[in-house]
Amino acid sequence: MASLTIASALGSVATAETGRTGKLLAVNGQHLWVNGQHLWVDDSGPRDAPVLLYIHGGPGIGALDFEHYMKGPLEGRVRLISVDQRGVLRSSPLPAGTKVTVDDLIADFEAIRSALAIPRWQVMGHSFGGMVALRYGLAHPQRVDRLILECPSIDLASSFRWLCSAAAQSLNGRDIAAANQAERLADPATPFDVQFLETMDRTLAALGERRQDLYVYAAKNRDIFSRLAASAGLPEARWSQGAIPGKSLLAEPSTRKPMLPSIAQWQKPMLLVRGEGDHVTSPQELAAVQQAGGTIVTVPEAGHFVHVEQPHVLADLIVTGHR
Repeated sequence: MASLTIASALGSVATAETGRTGKLLAVNGQHLWVNGQHLWVDDSGPRDAPVLLYIHGGPGIGALDFEHYMKGPLEGRVRLISVDQRGVLRSSPLPAGTKVTVDDLIADFEAIRSALAIPRWQVMGHSFGGMVALRYGLAHPQRVDRLILECPSIDLASSFRWLCSAAAQSLNGRDIAAANQAERLADPATPFDVQFLETMDRTLAALGERRQDLYVYAAKNRDIFSRLAASAGLPEARWSQGAIPGKSLLAEPSTRKPMLPSIAQWQKPMLLVRGEGDHVTSPQELAAVQQAGGTIVTVPEAGHFVHVEQPHVLADLIVTGHR
């Protein structure tokens, strides 16, 4: 893997303006002060190209992997805005116990759009970011021309149950107790609450190194994030700080509310891209997108991270809507 060339999280300002708070708004691969937070915002590509906002998943994973794999294939074709959400990776860390909601993230993205003077943009969400992207679009439909969802968790209950179903198959014959627990979690009768999420995490941990096989198509890509971390030059604390907002977001009741009916409320173009080996986007979510008139494209030889395993295919889909 080629080494990354990225600015320090505390690097120099590329362009700036003074906000109402008197603090500096720094953009183009630097921090932007908005809503009381220093958020890392990378703004690259032609100023006259279609604008694409990338919303990462996790929650709490950061946008660095998307930038690393997709900037090349998208170069000259879009103006890419990628953001490390509040408290995540290159954004300023949050104190333990800080509450973060999806509404906070939506407000942050809207403030970023305003600060960058972007009238409208296309919004792309990966995994958990798919749900955030839809909620942002429904809150600000006049600002969004198209939704692009990459292996999304739109409705977390159906998505996580589908993931547990895949985990049960992988655990079968290896850890009977964990396989049975995964099957119980996949059952719609099991309450989808904070306890569900904690149990799911412990159950998936029983897979050990094979846990990554739920997310990547090729075994060689199991260590994509460890390789990225080794080349990025960021301290370990940066990679772990996303757990604070991530846990808070998953604990928020509105994050777990049913979202399948909301998909039909989106009246503009919607593209859902999934890897053929993805185990996150559920059949119920796919059906809801199709019923809403959205386009679904399945990419061969890719898992949950299409932008890692098939970046050029994904870039073409982003730009043209089809291969």
